[in-house]
Amino acid sequence: MKQSFLQKYLQAYHHIEGWFSYDAALMFMAYNQLLASHQIGADILEIGVHHGLSTIALGALRAPGSRLFVVDLFEGLQSQNVSGSGAGNRTLFDRNMSEFFGSTDFIVPTVGASSSLNRSSFPGDFSFCHVDGGHSRAETFHDLELSAALLVPGGLVALDDYFNVAYPGVCEGAVEFLMRRPGVLVPVALGYNKVLLQKMPAPFDLNAAFWKAFPAIPHQVVEMWSSPAVLFTGVFRSYFDLYASTPRSLKAIGAQGPRALFSPVERRVCAQHSESITVPVEVSNVSKEAFPAGDRVFGLSYHLLAANGQVLRHDNQRSYLEKPLAPGAKAIVPLKVEAPSDPGVYQLELDLVLE
Repeated sequence: MKQSFLQKYLQAYHHIEGWFSYDAALMFMAYNQLLASHQIGADILEIGVHHGLSTIALGALRAPGSRLFVVDLFEGLQSQNVSGSGAGNRTLFDRNMSEFFGSTDFIVPTVGASSSLNRSSFPGDFSFCHVDGGHSRAETFHDLELSAALLVPGGLVALDDYFNVAYPGVCEGAVEFLMRRPGVLVPVALGYNKVLLQKMPAPFDLNAAFWKAFPAIPHQVVEMWSSPAVLFTGVFRSYFDLYASTPRSLKAIGAQGPRALFSPVERRVCAQHSESITVPVEVSNVSKEAFPAGDRVFGLSYHLLAANGQVLRHDNQRSYLEKPLAPGAKAIVPLKVEAPSDPGVYQLELDLVLE
């Protein structure tokens, strides 16, 4: 079962340093997908890349043939990092980007302060900007002004740390932009330490399109800069099939149909309190790829629920496939179950696990 790009990217969070949320990446991709569906797709700019954790996401969501412009002080110019907002490393950045993309010819780097750049520094049009560079008032104002000048109507700028009390300059600079350039950028979404702002005039209602495309994602509407904006507080990745999705085409859980079917050989089992038992479960591979096997690779687990469906224990023992399971094949997996310590009636919700 070959990993998808999004699954590989999620694993990268274990070894690439950064403060960029995986859910923020999915939020970027979801909104960018809607822009692309309305033929809004151009070059991308990122100010502040650190070791490339966020840059990987931006590189993956860009339109074919478009470029990714990146700006960072990296390690050689940290004396100019007046707000102390992270220290990028060029060697690690280049290594991480090559790991995901091989050829990085689409990346156009600038080593220096974004404050020295203006509209003429960047040829062409832009549809997405990520501002995560200097966190002072002046730097934030400049970077928003630069992004607004680059973006096509309807394009998005993602601003980092607007609500972070450790960096009040970000909020100050953003509000200064609002006062001096009213109506140019309008908030559309907030979540995962990011604020998404849209360049006006917008050719379509972005959030209306979002709920049509992704109706299951919980949200609430708040007011920011006298405009309605969507606030996300849940776990974004819980609503997407990371295996079936790509950075430019997110698929909701279940949208692709089942890839595995499983059922216990017996529907009811009994055990003493805290006893470990084995429940045989038939697993059928109804996908087009073989399921891998081996210890801590791919297997079966369960969630322990009360009789009324309340989740009591989400993570439990895994029982892994001992042999690969070919498309169309079936196998009996002995699921290891530990009975609760308190007597009663419980439910077991079965689930497959790809470690």
